[in-house]
Amino acid sequence: MGTSEEAIALQIIIIGMIVIFLLSLSVILFFIVYQRRLLAQQKKHQKLESEYQKELLTTSIQSQEEERSRIAKELHDDVGAMLTTTKLYIGQITPELPPEELTAIAHKINGFFDDMIQSVRSISQDLRPIVLEKLGCIEAIQSLVQTIQDTGKIEISLINNATISIAKTKELNLYRIIQELITNTIKHAAASAIKIELKNIDNKLIIIYEDDGKGLDQKQKRYKKGLGLNNIESRLSVLSGSIHFMKQTSGMKIQLEIPQ
Repeated sequence: MGTSEEAIALQIIIIGMIVIFLLSLSVILFFIVYQRRLLAQQKKHQKLESEYQKELLTTSIQSQEEERSRIAKELHDDVGAMLTTTKLYIGQITPELPPEELTAIAHKINGFFDDMIQSVRSISQDLRPIVLEKLGCIEAIQSLVQTIQDTGKIEISLINNATISIAKTKELNLYRIIQELITNTIKHAAASAIKIELKNIDNKLIIIYEDDGKGLDQKQKRYKKGLGLNNIESRLSVLSGSIHFMKQTSGMKIQLEIPQ
């Protein structure tokens, strides 16, 4: 009888050990499979992030190249053409030329020089707005908003509750981001109103931008060509900033966060 009980107890112990072993093995296998899946997800995420960073870099380079091409074209078409015409008029000046013709040519040359100066100023203004250079980013944004408001095509307002000054090195990119957002709304959103709010939270500049247009669907939020989002995110990456799309029943509302 005692031997039988000992045999049963031994069987129970053996079965228990087998169960514990199988459970341990299952836990180990689960952990290995989980780790592999986690590693695979991390690699996938890193690949997507790498591709996204490459996309931003490509967009930044393309944007710079497009800007250079545009400036070169404007210089060639406007300033270059006027210089060529001015040279032709100067070539007409000779000692035998009657005073009245000389005066007429001088007036025309002066006119061409005035136009050239205006063209160069316009190109310079487009590269870095004068108001941004002289007064700073907030005033430049206010001037931009007022210019859009004066057109009467769309209602636009700016609420500035920012209390920390913006670093000079960040001003141009920040200005261009807001300019790009406004341009996108006017071109693509069919909106009637834009609202921009600036404030500071935890030493960050927070920009809340919203319009009452047709909004963006999920597929349009990244890598959407033609809406300028790549260019905006490229500039944000330079500022170490981030963009968050906020839920809206209509229109678009985003929050930009930029460390100061």
